[in-house]
Amino acid sequence: MTESETMSDTKSDAFSGSDRPTVGTYVRWFAAALSVASAAIHYGYAPHHLQDDWAHGWFFVLIATAQLGFAFLVVTRPSRLLWALAALLNIGIIGTWVVSRTAGLPFGPQALRKEAVGTADVVSTILEVAVVLLAVVAIFAPKLMNRELRDSLGARFTTGALSGIALAAAFVMLTPTYTNAHAAGGHTHAAAGVLTGNTPCEQSGAAASPGQENTDAEGHSHRGPTAQQPVSEADRETLVTQQQQARQVALTYPTVADAEAAGYRLSTVYVSCIGAHYTNTKLASRFDPAHPSELLYDGTNPDSKIVGLSFLVWHPNGPPEGFAGPNDSWHQHNFNGGLCLKGGVVVGAEALSDAECAARGGAKMGLQDIWMVHDWVVPGWECSWGVFAGECPELGGVTGGTAWDTQDGNTKDPLQALGS
Repeated sequence: MTESETMSDTKSDAFSGSDRPTVGTYVRWFAAALSVASAAIHYGYAPHHLQDDWAHGWFFVLIATAQLGFAFLVVTRPSRLLWALAALLNIGIIGTWVVSRTAGLPFGPQALRKEAVGTADVVSTILEVAVVLLAVVAIFAPKLMNRELRDSLGARFTTGALSGIALAAAFVMLTPTYTNAHAAGGHTHAAAGVLTGNTPCEQSGAAASPGQENTDAEGHSHRGPTAQQPVSEADRETLVTQQQQARQVALTYPTVADAEAAGYRLSTVYVSCIGAHYTNTKLASRFDPAHPSELLYDGTNPDSKIVGLSFLVWHPNGPPEGFAGPNDSWHQHNFNGGLCLKGGVVVGAEALSDAECAARGGAKMGLQDIWMVHDWVVPGWECSWGVFAGECPELGGVTGGTAWDTQDGNTKDPLQALGS
């Protein structure tokens, strides 16, 4: 195809009243509308990503600017090269999005973490896929692009309607319903004013696992208080009974020595914000508030005190029903192939590679059907981030030590130093 063939559909403008519009005229205007809509979404969310990481945020700004530039040029100066560049740009954006949602990007604050799929992400991707498809038509079907249309009114209506839908979808993604949820969670930070850099959780380093972070309405993870939803009267009555049973367990096993005498065994040394875990795998086959499969302590000494409970449950096809009401947020530890275990004890976080885990004498273990929820009901250890929060900021201390050890300023990723 020659440059003149690609440009020939400019002999008439679909919105100028010409009597001889072509298919290419409407394809160009529709592609421009799709590109503007996608650019608007990227511009709208760029400030939130700039708060996470400057490179991430400027990536959004640059691709939005490129999309806006294409929208202008495809209407005023269309060419085969322009269509090809637009296809490559959008394929690159789509590919980056797919990698971030399936394997995790190798850089930035979310490095190697799979991000959840959000509504705005999906809408933007659909718009970009449509631009790629139109580019394929423009490049490989010149005869179709140059075909004159007899029903210009119908073509104008169809193009206008589809363009309006695309732009309306972008507008909806920029409303407070979506942007506020995204801003509240971001990708790695909590809502403004929640994390100050001074809480023990922040001082101890990153979260021990992506599963312990909260997930906002857009599917992005962050640290901080868990959002609480209303509980019905009937569910609350059931929840009261369940928590009374759970608290009685905490009172029954006040020390590590009591837990070990009852069949609980060390599975994780003390980790800031989540405590030392002692597990009884026989209790992991079902959820029972009176028989938690894990007890959490402020250290690993025989006289270390209980600080919370954890319900680790094997349950295929999703989390168990658990506690009454909607606020028990179950999480998993299956990121990057799972935790690094040695003899039933966690000796490395999920971020470790297979080789790094093997160097510690352990093996990575996928826990796809294993679900967990913490329950902070021990008197004196009520968690300010929520009774079912993945982390409790009141638990300071040092990984591998106790809740009462003083930070030495050498912040490490929780569990990363275990087994070394």
